[in-house]
Amino acid sequence: MKILLYFDWAGTRKEVAEHAAKMEAAAKETGVTYLGIYGSMNQKWNFCYMFDAKSYDQFMDMAKKIPRPIQMTHYITELLIQANLSPQKEP
Repeated sequence: MKILLYFDWAGTRKEVAEHAAKMEAAAKETGVTYLGIYGSMNQKWNFCYMFDAKSYDQFMDMAKKIPRPIQMTHYITELLIQANLSPQKEP
C-alpha cells in the first residue's frame, strides 16, 4: 500500500531536510520503502512524505521510531490501497 503523510512545517528548510533524513533512515530500518518528500500543490499542506509499506502496522512501527517534532504543526495520513479491477468469476 502507498501511504501519504501530509503535513505543515513551521521550521526551516534545514530542519525539514534533517527530519526527512530521519524518516528515510527509520523506513530503511523497518523495511518500509521511502519514496521521498514532495511539495504539496494542495492549499492545505506544505509537504507530503510518500511511503510504500506491506501494511499499516509496518508503517506505524516506522513512525514510532521518530517523535513528531514541534515544527510539524499538524498532519494527516492517507492510505492508498491498490484496486483489483480484474473481472470477477461467476460462481
